Amino acid sequence: MRFVLWFARKTSVELKIVFATLVILLVLPLILVVIVSASGLAAASQALASLNPITHLVEVFDADGNKVHELELSTVWPTTGYVSDEFGTHDTIRRLLGLNRHTGIDIANERGLFGTPITTFMAGRVVMVDSVDDSSCGINVKINHGHGISSLYCHMQSTPAIVNAEVKPGDIIGYMGSTGASTGSHLHFQTMVYGIPVNPRTFMVGQPTGTY
Repeated sequence: MRFVLWFARKTSVELKIVFATLVILLVLPLILVVIVSASGLAAASQALASLNPITHLVEVFDADGNKVHELELSTVWPTTGYVSDEFGTHDTIRRLLGLNRHTGIDIANERGLFGTPITTFMAGRVVMVDSVDDSSCGINVKINHGHGISSLYCHMQSTPAIVNAEVKPGDIIGYMGSTGASTGSHLHFQTMVYGIPVNPRTFMVGQPTGTY
């Protein structure tokens, strides 16, 4: 602090300008990192999949920006309840825990009960079943839907899913629980394009209302 006061009194205007410019150049990259981290997830999500307002079809793009697939919006939410956390949020709790922005949508049971059935939001093949509660995702299932699209279902109480099984909306792949890094009964529903999280609402219409 004393150095700053001394510097302000003793240096010329020109040196102060040079010093201020150097400070800005040093701090600017840090500011850009914050901006990119805040908007990067949403930007990547929109670049890989978006709803065409004319055709009302979801368009899927590759890393070069080429459209590789079109599909209709899904009306089948993976479970029922209410949305307790949206895609891309970064609330105080997540920051205190050192977590990045939310990569999916959380759907919670309205009464905090366990066991609400979970299904796939669109047809696909089960590529991973983790029945052991030893990760932040807890008991989880991952499904490949083709064309670079996959989905992940976390915090299950249990799962009857089998790897390589073909599944469709309505087929039960698990039951809502609170395994892994969870504070209550809910499903973390995550969709990805080429492994990068994309807002599940890009593929969905409506709300996961109601409770079993």
